[in-house]
Amino acid sequence: MARLIDLFALAIVAFLLLLPQPTVVFAPAFSGDKSDMDRVAALEDALHRKPEEVEVAVELARAYLRIEQPTWAIATLKPYLGKDTYPVHQVLATAYATILRFDLGLGEAEAGLRACEQPTSGCPEMTQIRLAYLANLMRENAQKGIDASTDPVTAKRMVQAALRATKAQLPAPTPAKPAAPAKP
Repeated sequence: MARLIDLFALAIVAFLLLLPQPTVVFAPAFSGDKSDMDRVAALEDALHRKPEEVEVAVELARAYLRIEQPTWAIATLKPYLGKDTYPVHQVLATAYATILRFDLGLGEAEAGLRACEQPTSGCPEMTQIRLAYLANLMRENAQKGIDASTDPVTAKRMVQAALRATKAQLPAPTPAKPAAPAKP
């Protein structure tokens, strides 16, 4: 009986020693500087408190795009498609372009242009230009036969160049005039 208990104990120890080691590595969902993380957290909280606020959802989606999480931006804005506001469509078109889904991006860019045509939209001309540019980018990829699944490098280059061109640019600083000499 003692040998049976010893054999059983030995089998348990051998089993525990021979088990594969866990290989799960935990990593943060996104990386960035603290200000990006704080902004996302604040916007998530604001959207949780007031889920009907489209503007907060759009800002959260833009924050997700800044930290290179376009699928999170899409998931954030999907519930607001029924509101049919141009910022929702503009951010969704950008997110779809980022993940190289040109068909969906074209649909969102065109929907954004239609939303801008509404008399009560208050859509700035610059936004209309950006949406038209994104729509043309999507059409151009289709006309050139660029398929993101077969040639992702070319598609990514075109999208990056186009998205860079649609970002708002800060005005160039005007050179300071030299100060006039003081009169005695």
